[in-house]
Amino acid sequence: MNPDRLENELILCIARRELNAERRGELRSLVRQQLDWEYLFSTAYAHRLLPLLHKHLTTAAGDIVPGHFLSRLKRDSVANSQSVLYLIAKQLNLYKLFQEHEIPVALFKGPLLAQLAYGEISLRQAGDIDVLISRQHFDRARSLLESLDYEMRPELTPAQLTSHLSNHCEIQFMRDEWFTVVDLHWDLAPRSFVFGVKGDEVMSRLQPVSLAGTAVKTFSAEDLVLYLSMHGAKHLWRRLEWIACLAESLRALPAINWDVLIERAAKAHATRMLALGLRQAEFSDVYVPAEVMATLDADGAMQRIAQRLREQLFTVYGPPISTETNAYNLHIMDRKRDALISALRAIFVPTLPDWQALALPAPLHSLYYAYRPLRLSKIYGAALWHRLHRGERNV
Repeated sequence: MNPDRLENELILCIARRELNAERRGELRSLVRQQLDWEYLFSTAYAHRLLPLLHKHLTTAAGDIVPGHFLSRLKRDSVANSQSVLYLIAKQLNLYKLFQEHEIPVALFKGPLLAQLAYGEISLRQAGDIDVLISRQHFDRARSLLESLDYEMRPELTPAQLTSHLSNHCEIQFMRDEWFTVVDLHWDLAPRSFVFGVKGDEVMSRLQPVSLAGTAVKTFSAEDLVLYLSMHGAKHLWRRLEWIACLAESLRALPAINWDVLIERAAKAHATRMLALGLRQAEFSDVYVPAEVMATLDADGAMQRIAQRLREQLFTVYGPPISTETNAYNLHIMDRKRDALISALRAIFVPTLPDWQALALPAPLHSLYYAYRPLRLSKIYGAALWHRLHRGERNV
């Protein structure tokens, strides 16, 4: 990685569960430099690493970090811990309710992933509640959520919901003015990002774990590694916490069956995504058997892509535009046809913003497939004009 700034180098240093003596010394050396503390805070926040920043600065360099900065981190850490505990209570309540009504459910991401990867539930920044169910149970799950005063957002017509369930993988339910959000998943990825591991397959291989003293079910070790690799790949690995979380999960899962993992990736046509994820985790000195990488990335193509992506970590933020994603998918998907299918679906299959932008009666629902490319052309055309206009002013 090319951190460019001392603050970025510091963030790379703390993006892990534990620091060895060498990294503790490196961290203390960096803290003694002339740092832009506001930049450090905002960049760590953007990469969702404030809890790890607070932990390592406090334990390894608390005597030399400016007091005002440590106080700010502590306030944020306490607020995050409170939010995490609140979300866990809501999550476990929902989990028990689903079980009582015989709806198989898996918890993933969020505090559960923080516990697995980092050893503490509060070491990931609080977000939403993520649960996975089978698509066949969606209507019952929706009714149960609504019985707890959650509301589906946005509200969809029956035709829109049918389309969404067929082509996408999740939808949000909210309550308390967006303070509590449940991401209800019935699959792992939308059809606009071809990924051969389906939600029902993962649901058939769940493993029990304990969360806040309650027995819950989550992904098997191999499914978790493959999912985290896919999730990071889908978002072009633009958040350092995704890399750190995969790396620390690999370190915390000594019982990974590499043969099974490679087999599942091959069956899902996701070998290159898995290889890219493992290459991304290399910066954290995670051990991956050499024969595994030789099998997954014999020509080193994913190693080169991982290096390019890491070089952009502190310069490129936000979701990628479709043209960028389409070109990237050609390199990280096992089959070129999957990249083409993903591109076509991204262009034509309607999404939530399309339904929010234009309300069509049910008999005209098929017109959304024509409306979406028109809406996208308007959006990207305006963005292109803005960039060109800005370039002219800078000449």
